[in-house]
Amino acid sequence: MSQINLVAHQSGLVQPMISFSRMSVKDWFSHYMNTSKKLNRLKNKIILVTGASRGFGYQAALQLATKGAHIIACARTSGALEELSEKILAIKGRVTVAPLDLCKEKDFQIVARSIYEKFGKIDILIHSASFAVPMTPIQTIQKSELTKFFQANTFITQSVIQMIHPLLKMSKDSIALFIQDTTNTKNKKYLGIYNATRMASREIIAAYAAERKRLGPIILTFEPKPMPTKTRQVLFPGEDKKKLSTCQIEAARMVSFLSTQL
Repeated sequence: MSQINLVAHQSGLVQPMISFSRMSVKDWFSHYMNTSKKLNRLKNKIILVTGASRGFGYQAALQLATKGAHIIACARTSGALEELSEKILAIKGRVTVAPLDLCKEKDFQIVARSIYEKFGKIDILIHSASFAVPMTPIQTIQKSELTKFFQANTFITQSVIQMIHPLLKMSKDSIALFIQDTTNTKNKKYLGIYNATRMASREIIAAYAAERKRLGPIILTFEPKPMPTKTRQVLFPGEDKKKLSTCQIEAARMVSFLSTQL
């Protein structure tokens, strides 16, 4: 049986910095107390982030680590995960790296079991991993490619739910947050397969949320504004990146949103 190692690091934590320019002392103190309480809810949470090797997932993992969470960073590229680990350590955070191709079910099972043996639970899942389907006319797509594209986006969504749900059940008030992308739905030409894989994933997530409404975990979705990611570059080649938001800004928005849900 193959073995996948979870590599963990730990050190002290840093306190969030809050700007108080243009605020009265009273307003600043009130803002500080409210924000600190929300952000402190992330402290010591075990958070699994998929797609953490680059882009939005990378920034999400990094920013959640600054709030005191222990990050389990999951992605296919081990080198990029090590780079993320070094950055989190540099800010006195805690991280466990889990190199994993989510399409490989047996490896996923090993990682899920390793997480249970080490942590006993997952408090929060951030499913950020996705695959960009190249712009292609519908009539030219082969069935083998079609299966590959649905495997990489839609099937993985169900697989993540199946594998991680038991770990979420071990945590009180756990949350599964799925990153969404509907910015392409108005663009039909050459994006039909990508849009279809994302729409199918949304239906799976909606069903999961409806089925677990009473017993949990809490199922959330978050849609970042368009960012200059590699996925976006494949879908919209030649797009003016200056008109886009950034992964850092959108990750901060996500962390703020997540904090209000705890």
